[in-house]
Amino acid sequence: MIRKIICMLTLAAAFVGCTKDEWPDQPDWSRIPDPSIPVDDGFMKPAACSNTVVAHRGGAAECGAPDNSMAALEYAMSLGCYGMECDIYWTKDNDIIVAHANGDCKVNNLQPWTATVAELRAAGRLSNGEELPTLEEFIRRVMVEGNCTRLVLDVKRVDKPYAQPEYVINAARRACEIVTEMKAKHFVELICTGFNLDAMKAAHNCAVIAEVPIGMNSSRSGKEYGTLGFGWANLSAASGMDAAAGGKGSCSLEEYEKAGVALSVYNVDQRAGDGNAVYSTAAVNYYIANYKRFRTLCSNYPKWLIGKIDHAYKVYDGIRSEADFEAFAESLASDPTGRRFLDGNGEVVLHCDLTLNGFVPLSNFSGTFNGNGKTLTIGYRGDAQQIGLFKRLSGTVRNLTVAGRFESVRSDDSEIHLGAFAAETDNAAIENCTNRAEIVVADAADVTPRTMILSGFVGKAFNGVTLRNCRNTGNISFSSPALYMIGGFVGAVQEDDGLYTIADCHNTADFDNAGSNSGWNFMGGIAGKTISRQLVPGETSNYRLIVEECSSTGTISIAGPSKVRASGIVAQTQGAYRISGCTFSGAIESTDATKRDVVIGGIMAMADKECVGLVEGCTFSGRISAAQAGANNFFGGIYGNNGGAASVVNDCRTTASAYVGCPIGKSVGMLAGRPNKKGFTVSNCRIAGTVTNKQGAAVVITADNLEDWMFAGYGTSVAVTLKNNGYNDGK
Repeated sequence: MIRKIICMLTLAAAFVGCTKDEWPDQPDWSRIPDPSIPVDDGFMKPAACSNTVVAHRGGAAECGAPDNSMAALEYAMSLGCYGMECDIYWTKDNDIIVAHANGDCKVNNLQPWTATVAELRAAGRLSNGEELPTLEEFIRRVMVEGNCTRLVLDVKRVDKPYAQPEYVINAARRACEIVTEMKAKHFVELICTGFNLDAMKAAHNCAVIAEVPIGMNSSRSGKEYGTLGFGWANLSAASGMDAAAGGKGSCSLEEYEKAGVALSVYNVDQRAGDGNAVYSTAAVNYYIANYKRFRTLCSNYPKWLIGKIDHAYKVYDGIRSEADFEAFAESLASDPTGRRFLDGNGEVVLHCDLTLNGFVPLSNFSGTFNGNGKTLTIGYRGDAQQIGLFKRLSGTVRNLTVAGRFESVRSDDSEIHLGAFAAETDNAAIENCTNRAEIVVADAADVTPRTMILSGFVGKAFNGVTLRNCRNTGNISFSSPALYMIGGFVGAVQEDDGLYTIADCHNTADFDNAGSNSGWNFMGGIAGKTISRQLVPGETSNYRLIVEECSSTGTISIAGPSKVRASGIVAQTQGAYRISGCTFSGAIESTDATKRDVVIGGIMAMADKECVGLVEGCTFSGRISAAQAGANNFFGGIYGNNGGAASVVNDCRTTASAYVGCPIGKSVGMLAGRPNKKGFTVSNCRIAGTVTNKQGAAVVITADNLEDWMFAGYGTSVAVTLKNNGYNDGK
């Protein structure tokens, strides 16, 4: 007992020495533990904390408890806040109360330094019935195993009826004494007002002796802070911070970082109500984006702020809920890799089926999304220009099924890119995926639209794309006066140096078009309009568009007077291409007899301009039925119109069930409606099926007449080279 008394007397003498004259040039901060660094000094420590949010007065505005009440402290602790900001005052009986005084520096209508704790308590209770709490009671509550919440003691200024810094000094001194007596130095931090230099110096010295971290509340410059020895600066978000942070002051985060001074800010809030707070969307986003650069952020709404921070910074174990998906979607706005959602293999993994109604297309994604065999059922209806799971994909999607419905209802004349997986791709890959989502286009009646580029997978592809082992079963329904480019897997390919590969992809969906416009339109069971780089003259292997081992069994229905190029595999290509091992066994029906400029092919509708290409090992066993006739309409089992510079068809088949026909005219052929007069080589092909033209007469292909009906019924052209072709007898 005698030893304890001696220790206490020694301690008291030390604190009495906390005068304004003892102001070290640079305090020895090694004596004060950094809360983030474990120290084995025998003192109890807070549990690890997952955030640096300080609940302003305990978050009373959010939880409904009185400011600085025990109930507010319990709320802050329940949230796992880094700290609770507590206003403290010295009392006449040398104690410390936790309370927020009014504008006259009064608590329960008494100035705390003129009354004892008992007198202050006798003058009134808190609105919830609690007694006015003391610092000792607050410390006793936080010093429990498992608690991570510290007390951030705001030593309040005393300036009513006039400045009285001695009471501020007393508050800092006595608070440090209590902290030392209770061995609570790891559970307490101090904030000292900067309004009076004497108070500031004395509080600083007391904190150093007690080994309690201390910051200064003042709008001094970062350079000034750096010379004073305080652990951090504490600034008002509204009046201290600059416009970039949503404030009206002149201080910037960068300024303090440059000076090597840690910065805390108060308050970042959900709504208005505190004169020191910012709450606009832009300001909140600023603090969330720069959260890790601040020492702490104080808020009247700590639960809300922690939620915002978790949403922005939480590291996820893939996507396991709709909330996780929403967080992933939001994260892509600032991080297209989705790094907070990556597993050990560097992939974003979907762990459950999700239904996403009211869906908003995700921002650009450049990582790897592994659907893990799960399904996203998406409900979208709107007028966005980029519609799909992702607006733009420059990464990889694999093992995912997309279901539901995408409906575009346009209200302006902008070009629309729509693909269930991606509106656009940029050197992307989609593998082992299925689309079951229906795609619907119905423009407003008073809109004069431009172009719709639609697909079950990718609207428009740039700089190369790979689609491999994918399935499309989602029907496409189009009713619009817009120009259109429609494909089962790619709507359109941009002309660039990329390599475009579609392999082992299969379409069973139907495409129903009731559009009407005066321009050229494109529909393909696998791809719509594709443009790739030309081959180097004389080169035969550097194909930039490769479609291999693909099939389509769906029906393509074309109504209205629009010009159209339609095909079971690729509607049109320009450039260097190879189509191999593909099969079309579906149907293409063009029902408007008034149409002109209709080109339909079982494998390709149109090889345009200076194309150089190879169609090899492909089979047409479907049906092409057109109501049109005339010189500008062409229909063929393999090509509709081959206008390329040099094309080779090798080892292709049409079967006995194949049909190509229109009621009158001569532009129908089982192999091509119009061959290329610049150079067209056909070898090792086997032909069968039925052709109808010339006033509707049906002709069954036989070994005797097959050469007459390979190309539009007018025999061989001087530009066509035939080698080892024959009748397909099914053997």
